[in-house]
Amino acid sequence: MFRLVARLASRPLYVRELATASKTTKIGIVGCGNVGSAVSRNLLKHGFPVVAASDKEQGKLTDLPEGIKTVSTSREVGELSDVIITGLPRPPDLKAMAEGPDGLLAGMGPGKVWIDHSTTDYHQTIAFNEEALAKGGHVLEAPITGGLEALKKGQMVAHIGGDKAVADAMMPILQASFNEIFYVGEIGSAMLVKVVSNMLAGVHIVAMAEALMLAKRSGLDLKRFWDAIRVSAGNSFVWETGAPVVFNGTYDPGFPMELLCKDLQLGYDMAKEFRVPMEIHQLAFAIYRRTQYQMGDDAGCYSPPKTYELALDESLNIPGFENWSYDNEIHKRSLVVSHSGLD
Repeated sequence: MFRLVARLASRPLYVRELATASKTTKIGIVGCGNVGSAVSRNLLKHGFPVVAASDKEQGKLTDLPEGIKTVSTSREVGELSDVIITGLPRPPDLKAMAEGPDGLLAGMGPGKVWIDHSTTDYHQTIAFNEEALAKGGHVLEAPITGGLEALKKGQMVAHIGGDKAVADAMMPILQASFNEIFYVGEIGSAMLVKVVSNMLAGVHIVAMAEALMLAKRSGLDLKRFWDAIRVSAGNSFVWETGAPVVFNGTYDPGFPMELLCKDLQLGYDMAKEFRVPMEIHQLAFAIYRRTQYQMGDDAGCYSPPKTYELALDESLNIPGFENWSYDNEIHKRSLVVSHSGLD
């Protein structure tokens, strides 16, 4: 049923009216938090006009670059823009922004494109696309992965779901913020990929916590241990970028525990819908929920290792990572991490 509905929702009824994005394409932003703010800066840096922005939290609008018109509703953003980019934290936030007389869908029209960077319920995205198509517009789901600091440098990956012709037409805009734009397939498919990616990351983070604590208690030098695994079969993106934020004691506050738990819940709901047993992922999810309740909603997404530190009275913090940062690049179709700021 998912595939049938998605295929119907993504049929190219109005592709003939769609223009390829250019430096004259008027772009609007709805949701001006970490993602919206970074994307707007990337677009302006590459010469694209960002003409309007809105956010239910007015304070976030003050952090936008100068020259962007701020408006009260997402409908106004839709009316003023050719392409609307959104990035909101939760499915209910997206629903409230999109629907109603002042919602984004009310401002959609022929040839307009809504690019959504939110990690959300894919059923909801399919429904939004059907409504946009009825108005002659289009929706592309474009969930992103790779870390907030990478987004600021244009080094994140965007997974795209929706009509291929629409995705191709929006490529110039997407390339301003992402070093890899991976077209997955019909509407709904990219969200499945993003949620599963975050589920895998959650498993890796919990496993990393156990491995780091084992190394610490066995007397290994943690920096040397980290480097040894980096050139071993056990390496991963999480190991490369997660261990350093444990070592420096920040635990990645840029992506809070509440939102990663939301993503893991979306994955659990998908597994239930498609009747797939996921024991390891559910165990990791349980550990994440415990960490959320113990450390708080705003704790960094790499906080599970902190609970091991507290339980065993062992610190995993080590010197030498205070100025650490990383860069992402795609090499032979794989994401590769390079490091800087290490002693």
